[in-house]
Amino acid sequence: MKIITILLTILLSISANSQTENLELYLTEDSDTLFWKRYQDDDIKVFKLPELNTKSEFVFRSWNPGSLLEITKDNDSISGKIIYYVFEVWEDDYKADTFIKTYLLPKSISENLYEYISNSGIQKIPSDKYIKDWQQGFDGITHIYELKENNNYSFKNFWTPTSQKEIKEAEFIIEFNKKIGEIGELEKYGKDFVEKIPFISYKYSGSAYAITKPPTKKELRKYKRERKKKKRNKNKR
Repeated sequence: MKIITILLTILLSISANSQTENLELYLTEDSDTLFWKRYQDDDIKVFKLPELNTKSEFVFRSWNPGSLLEITKDNDSISGKIIYYVFEVWEDDYKADTFIKTYLLPKSISENLYEYISNSGIQKIPSDKYIKDWQQGFDGITHIYELKENNNYSFKNFWTPTSQKEIKEAEFIIEFNKKIGEIGELEKYGKDFVEKIPFISYKYSGSAYAITKPPTKKELRKYKRERKKKKRNKNKR
């Protein structure tokens, strides 16, 4: 497969505090950075999420609404983490505040995820715009995968695989996501995150709707007082 060479400083936003030199990555032709890369960069900035580690020999990053799974390999060291993040929704402000939590995955789970991803064949699946008959829409969920193997880099997105009919690549992505969730025990971390969200109403970045946890009258009064205090402190800055 032919590949296009582009400078890392053009493709990726490198943190100003990073000591990484301007390396050269090779973007695969079956990648698609035109639309979703901008939204990803916004989330990285707003929630202070980690940039792609360009020094690691292997990095896999799976983006879903309000979450980032990252598996990294450096020499013989493999590590993994899942980050969840949401916006607070308060009155007419859909981005009143943010809440972020990072879970470090156990070494054994990280290693199992690395082995599965490396051998799954995800590298051969092109971004959805290159897949015949793949439909697009406004609702639904877009899955984004970044994969860096040595100097080769891919950025691929897939709009709602479950809405695609009789497309083998969609069936692959559905199974791929299922296996990652099972191996990584991600449901457990997701539930723990939800329990710790301090907001009455919140919204996952990339989601079209807000989620509300009905409070008691006492909890609502307390929350309103805390919200007013937080707003005053914010305005003083």
